[in-house]
Amino acid sequence: MRRQTVSVSPKPNVVVESIPGDLRVAGWDRAEIMVKTDGEALQITAETDPVVISCDEDLILYVPHGANVNAKKVAGDAILQALNGPITLGPVAGDLTMNDLGPVTLGTVAGDASLRNIGALNAESITGDFTLRGGHGVCAVDKVGGDGSVRDVDGMLTIENVGSDLYVRNVHGAVTVKAGADVAFYVSPVPGQIYDVTAGDDLIVRLSPESNIKLHLTADSPESIHVDFPGVTVPEDCASCEVILGKQSEGMAEMLLTANGDLLVTSQAGPWESATDFDSGDWRIPPIPPIPPIPPLPPDFSERINRRVQASMERAQVHIEAASHRTEAKVQAAMRRAEMKARAAEVRGRRGAQFNVNVGRWNWDLSPHGPVETGEAVSNDERLIILHMLQEKKISLAEAEKLLAALEGK
Repeated sequence: MRRQTVSVSPKPNVVVESIPGDLRVAGWDRAEIMVKTDGEALQITAETDPVVISCDEDLILYVPHGANVNAKKVAGDAILQALNGPITLGPVAGDLTMNDLGPVTLGTVAGDASLRNIGALNAESITGDFTLRGGHGVCAVDKVGGDGSVRDVDGMLTIENVGSDLYVRNVHGAVTVKAGADVAFYVSPVPGQIYDVTAGDDLIVRLSPESNIKLHLTADSPESIHVDFPGVTVPEDCASCEVILGKQSEGMAEMLLTANGDLLVTSQAGPWESATDFDSGDWRIPPIPPIPPIPPLPPDFSERINRRVQASMERAQVHIEAASHRTEAKVQAAMRRAEMKARAAEVRGRRGAQFNVNVGRWNWDLSPHGPVETGEAVSNDERLIILHMLQEKKISLAEAEKLLAALEGK
């Protein structure tokens, strides 16, 4: 297991290289990126922009809320949440879950895709089922292989092809969708918008009784078209016709509705409820992964520290004793030299006595002549040794003066 934390700006650019396992990305309030992987290899290049991350196993990634995240490829599942910066996600081999995100750009998703409360969406292909709850901006999906369920989109909705059933509700923009099976469609028409809905099988559209809209209805046969609104009659023997609901006005909303099976437009709740059983209602956003704890200290950590401290103290004591022995040896040598010099000075003193011999009228001076031999200068080491002995009170001040005088040959 590997874990690493780096400091970054509040809105860093983050590139996640190919992930061989699952990917989980969560936003937090810190100006840091924290990375954890179950594998043995983890690399973070934080000295440049963007920050580049790679690993050899599953990856958990915490980034600032405003980060711009680009995950190139995920071999397993991907879960992203609590980010308001742009998200770009390359091919995902497993399922995809997104919650509380900014604008999202998706490549291919091999499994199911469940999205809630996201910004604008631009997706290529979703092989499994597609669920969107809360889109803030344009929602454009090229292809959905399974069922599709879309609710509460603020902008335009475009799904080029849904392989199975499609459920759409509460879209506040133009709609262009096509499904291979049944379609259940429920919106409040916005003036000036066009809603183009095609179903490979049955199509049921629910509108409020107060709707003002022009309907363009197309089915395989006249018997397949039904409009359940008070006072509205569908022309007979017409497999393609127009019907006005409410008051006709310039710039009113229009719906282009096409079905290969039955086509029903109604204001009643009963038929609508029976047609929405395929809506994916049981989908959950997993909680944000907990911050990985700091690895605990090993059980023998304190014992190891104590052993190291004891060993250090023993080594220091050895050094102190060795230094003391060296100092003692120097003191003994200095004292021996002082004693030798003191004896030499005594001999010189005796030699220096006057010795006169009177022979007749001559007075012979037989005392030694020539310069008197002086003592050698005291070395710095010797002075330091004597001062050290004085500091440790091994000798008195008078003894120190005598020892220095002896070393100087006085």
